[in-house]
Amino acid sequence: MCNQTTFEHIGAARLFGGSMRIDIKTMQAVIAKSDVDLLMDHSPVDIFDISDVMKAAGNPDPVGRAWITRSGRAVMYTINGLKYVSPLAQVQGIISGARKYANVSIMREIPGGPLPLSSSTAAEVPA
Repeated sequence: MCNQTTFEHIGAARLFGGSMRIDIKTMQAVIAKSDVDLLMDHSPVDIFDISDVMKAAGNPDPVGRAWITRSGRAVMYTINGLKYVSPLAQVQGIISGARKYANVSIMREIPGGPLPLSSSTAAEVPA
């Protein structure tokens, strides 16, 4: 058996004052304005909780990381141990101003996998 990965829409990423804000159901996170260009240059960057940024007076601890996948088709986020993803084309669209937001989906791994289409043993039918 193998694990099956599912994607569930859970929020949106927006450009806000030059920084990238990630709004998900459980929290609001942010990628610093200075790190947005680094992310687009394929460098991993830190993600911060917005409430921590305000409390820590500009010196918060990161709650996760963001990076562009090897395939170059998505932006991955890990925030507090959970995995999220946005299509790279949508993220590029918000940075260029062509889009208002990019979809953010949570990635969940479900143990097991799809049921087999057929059985390897023949079923016996009573005569």
